[in-house]
Amino acid sequence: MADAGSHDEPGGRGRLVVADRVVERIATIAAREVPGVTPAGSALGRAVGRRYPKADAQVAGDRVRITVEVAVAWPASLVDVTAGVRDIVRSRLGELAGLQVDTVDVIAAKVVHEDAPTRGRVQ
Repeated sequence: MADAGSHDEPGGRGRLVVADRVVERIATIAAREVPGVTPAGSALGRAVGRRYPKADAQVAGDRVRITVEVAVAWPASLVDVTAGVRDIVRSRLGELAGLQVDTVDVIAAKVVHEDAPTRGRVQ
């Protein structure tokens, strides 16, 4: 009969591997929580991967480096929005995936005027 306590030890429970795509998805959802981040992208843009927010992650073990691109609603402060995205992405990846975040690079790839027509924008 196996020792019942062996499953309580970290080495006896196995490992958790988090795929890059999962990390990217967590980051894009987290970025949307930041005031001033607005979803944007045309139908063609979605087809070629140019919708915002979007993320690109490199995961190595329990460490991650990630780049997040966002569209910012005018007249929000780029400094405040990018800092907010950086903080929430780092926090959510730690909480939800148990990852140590080495780097979060945030790119304000597009500025969107909120009074602009919504044709072509992702809602």
